Amino acid sequence: MNTLRYALRFLLRARTYTLINLLGLAFSLACCIILLRYIHRELTVDTHCVDRENVYVSRCQIGENDALVSSTLNGDTLAVDPSLVMQRSRVTLLDHDMIRYKDNRLQVNMIVADTTFLKLFRYQLLQGEYSLSKPGMALLSEHLAHKLFGKQNPIGETFVLSTGKSVTVSGIFATPENKSILQVDAILSEMPGALWERMPMEFVRFVPGADIQKLNEAGKILRPTQVGDGSMYTFSLLSLKDVYWESRLLYRTSPTMCVSGNRAQLYVLSAMCIFIFFIGLLNYINLYAVLLGKRLRIYLLHRVWGAGFRPLFMLVYWENLVLSVLSLLLAWTVVELAQPFVNRLFDTVFTVGMFDVWVSLSLLVWLPLLISLCTVLRCWKSSLGMSLVRSGNDRKSIRLRQGFLFVQYTVTIVLVVLALFFHRHLNLLLNTPPGFQVENVIHANLVYESTDYASYTDESIQARKQRVAQIDEALSKCPDIVNWTAGLYSILDFDYTAEFQNAKGEAVSLNQNFATPEFFTLFNLKLVEGKLPVEEDGFVVNRAALRALGYTSLEGATVLDLRMKEFVPDLPARPIVGVIEDYYSGHISKGVRPMLFMVSPTMRGDVYQIACQPGKLSQVIDYLRKLEREVYGTENFQYSLLKDDVQKLYKSDQQVATIYSAFAFIAIVISCLGLLGISLFDIRQRYREIAIRTVNGFPHQPE
Repeated sequence: MNTLRYALRFLLRARTYTLINLLGLAFSLACCIILLRYIHRELTVDTHCVDRENVYVSRCQIGENDALVSSTLNGDTLAVDPSLVMQRSRVTLLDHDMIRYKDNRLQVNMIVADTTFLKLFRYQLLQGEYSLSKPGMALLSEHLAHKLFGKQNPIGETFVLSTGKSVTVSGIFATPENKSILQVDAILSEMPGALWERMPMEFVRFVPGADIQKLNEAGKILRPTQVGDGSMYTFSLLSLKDVYWESRLLYRTSPTMCVSGNRAQLYVLSAMCIFIFFIGLLNYINLYAVLLGKRLRIYLLHRVWGAGFRPLFMLVYWENLVLSVLSLLLAWTVVELAQPFVNRLFDTVFTVGMFDVWVSLSLLVWLPLLISLCTVLRCWKSSLGMSLVRSGNDRKSIRLRQGFLFVQYTVTIVLVVLALFFHRHLNLLLNTPPGFQVENVIHANLVYESTDYASYTDESIQARKQRVAQIDEALSKCPDIVNWTAGLYSILDFDYTAEFQNAKGEAVSLNQNFATPEFFTLFNLKLVEGKLPVEEDGFVVNRAALRALGYTSLEGATVLDLRMKEFVPDLPARPIVGVIEDYYSGHISKGVRPMLFMVSPTMRGDVYQIACQPGKLSQVIDYLRKLEREVYGTENFQYSLLKDDVQKLYKSDQQVATIYSAFAFIAIVISCLGLLGISLFDIRQRYREIAIRTVNGFPHQPE
């Protein structure tokens, strides 16, 4: 207790240095805690799975196109030894599907799962029964239950799916605290006879020690699909803990329900965490070295009086422990105050958990221990005779402080340079034109019909056609709409690769798209050669595809769809009728894709891309709401502005640039605090030197 009291007394006497040390270390620890929480969250995705190490997801590949879908495309079971499989679950994703409760209609992300899914992934049950044993049962997330039913008891209530079938709420679950690759609002039980428009995902739990590499080798064997179109597929198994980093696969599986991570971004943030901790630690050690210079004589006198290593160590350790505790408390205060900003920055919600406790305990144990050991060892190795004369102002101490400052400022400058680099990189991405019109364009899902093909009858198909025709007619009549086109995907979404053959018989992989002539007019895609087919089907390519096919102009330029040739052996090659300018259909860093468009006069799809008159966006959106109410009885529909969708492509880049800028600024603040502490020490030492010279008769001004 006396040692602790002595340590507190000294820290209070050196209040200025103590405060500067506290602030510098606290800011550094706060930044590290924020980054460590995010890194930990990214590394613990789907930890609500009962056996994440042995659960795998099936990936199927047809040609150059792959997705996370069931490997049972041939209607058979997995081509593996059944004795290796402990559990297996198929899940069908229903993203942005419509449900109706009384007069309320909502878009939700649902999955249709078997009972095994609830055994593989454990959700915290808040109310009701944790079971999907009967058809027509549903588990709702707490958020969706509150949105649908408010404060009333949701158990036993029913709502209607887009298929027209009613389901009963059997339980309410809490959203997992950890991140998950699937964003689920509701879990539905299997429905016998359903034929969903999406292929199911498949989760397989293997026995520990199963040779997955051997299974993947077996999966490379080509197998025919159940579709019967002659296409062949291969499959492989991806570990659940690694699927999160497969952004392309998850996007192809479901761009709205599946969440992916960026491993490169995680490395960048890890480096930032190390840098900011290093800066704070150097600042702390440097300032503590100044305090040590003032205390060194006292420590050495303790040695002269016979004090051993342990008493000296405990004296220094208590001082550093007090500083560490206060810094950590201040750091957590900063973390909590910055929580709203941090949640927006990282697009997630952080909650206090055991990881936070372990981080705090680790810092409290190791930080004061390492600093105290370095300090006491330095004191213990010092020569008693020489050290008693010095006061920490010898050349060795000065050079040590200068060395610490140099390293600290070097790391800070590196962070500033990296922040400038990421901002320049972001500006380049945001200011590079994508090559198509983005202003005043709306991307909207206007058609909401059943996603179960088995639910359709001749009457319902005819009713669907009438509703779609009503929507198309209304869009054509709106004076605020310049142009529109319908399809299956947005201009930014489609990513399907197919093989085509040029006139020389060479096979070339091209990004295959489907479009109408209005598509090119709507997005102001410049035609550089040829024409657009208006009354009949035709092939249009971009410059990159023309080069990939080995052509320099349209003269003699033909293509042959190799997949179609498998069904029609005598299928002739067709001429390319038009060439458009290149454009970026995704992130600019991926470059320009060689694209081939199969252009038809008309095309059907749920996705509408609408070009509006300048300044008429809000009027068109109100018009679409009114149209949806007339057709479907609700104003709820999903839409976005294409300009915002393009900006979202660079969300990760914006996040990294903002993080580096914010933390580089904090690094500068920490370095300035360190410089302030060193400057105060030097100024006080200069005051003493001037006072001693004055006492000894030296004039203030040299003659």
